[in-house]
Amino acid sequence: MARHRTSLLVALIVVAIMPQAAHAYLDPASGSMILQAVIGGVAAAALAFKYYWRRILAFFGFGGTDESE
Repeated sequence: MARHRTSLLVALIVVAIMPQAAHAYLDPASGSMILQAVIGGVAAAALAFKYYWRRILAFFGFGGTDESE
């Protein structure tokens, strides 16, 4: 029972000290940095997909073990 009271007390303290509104400012550099991170993530996912494409096809039985000579 004491554990539940402690958890409740900690939760109430955390809620009491949390700010209600941030009123934050994002400058144009922040937006371009977010855009750059999104584009980089998409490029990394595309390259990973391209790298594993033959393994995916082989797993499902498509494509042979054709290696260029």
